[in-house]
Amino acid sequence: MEKILTVSIAAYNVEEYIRHTLDSIITPGSIDAMQILVVDDGGKDGTLEIVKEYERKYPNSVFGVHKENGGYGSVLNTSIRLAKGKYFKQLDGDDWFDTENLDAFIELLRGVDADYVVTPMRMFNESDESEVIRDYFEKLPEGQYVFDEMDFREISPMHCSTFRTELLQKNNITITEHCFYTDVELVNRPMPYMESLYIWHQPVYVYRVGREGQSVSKTGIRKHYKEHEKVFWNLIQIYNDLPADKAAKRQFLRRRLVKETAAQMKYFCYLDRGKGPKTELRQFGEKLKNTCPEILNAAMEYSRFVKIMVKTNYFAYHFAGILL
Repeated sequence: MEKILTVSIAAYNVEEYIRHTLDSIITPGSIDAMQILVVDDGGKDGTLEIVKEYERKYPNSVFGVHKENGGYGSVLNTSIRLAKGKYFKQLDGDDWFDTENLDAFIELLRGVDADYVVTPMRMFNESDESEVIRDYFEKLPEGQYVFDEMDFREISPMHCSTFRTELLQKNNITITEHCFYTDVELVNRPMPYMESLYIWHQPVYVYRVGREGQSVSKTGIRKHYKEHEKVFWNLIQIYNDLPADKAAKRQFLRRRLVKETAAQMKYFCYLDRGKGPKTELRQFGEKLKNTCPEILNAAMEYSRFVKIMVKTNYFAYHFAGILL
């Protein structure tokens, strides 16, 4: 049977979660149409052994891939290279899919030809087990749109994104390896090549939040903030390379970049209040001013925090605990 969707599962030491993740994907109506690549990125626990159980049970759909540790980008690059599905979607090994909507989603993908498919996500807070649905394009009717004719008022994170596999492979889309926060690159590196998108209003991805140790937790941020900055400058390069007449694509990426600007400046303030982080914060702001001033200006309009930092020449860093 033709594979409609390749699911790339990043599975680094997730034996506690991987059964739940896989069970959420495997339904009688969908399993034959899916290629599920579970990429064990040099993990040390029993994740791969669990995956092999599923591989034996679903030999034409579940595939365990073991590789040396290369980080999130390496998982994506490996999966893009191996992908056989018409569409490609990423899933973290501790998250899962909304099983009730999966069969309908596969049928949708079977019938559309858009470069990019956007869906809502459900956010599950592990600390209190609450849930909220984020539909970034809820004001637009379901259907296919021409990318260059869009007026983007919101961002679209990795969790809401599905890509036409041929677009990724044909244009040699590669993601930075040995680096955190590269899920943002997955959404934006294909940007220059996207011509159409389809908006669907049923959630597919369920994103687990509120777990200490995640890269977006304060502990993770303190450890990996330089990697976030590296990805940020990669996105700035993509933005600067987009032609001026690609207004919709520039708007799409600009909305992401202003949020990432505010995030990176706050990340510096999560560090110890020594001179080092303050110097890094100022250097970051000055580099952005010189490299892409329109993003800095837009970030100042978007974030009061960024505006105060820039207007005080980053002296307000000393009061970051109050401002954050």
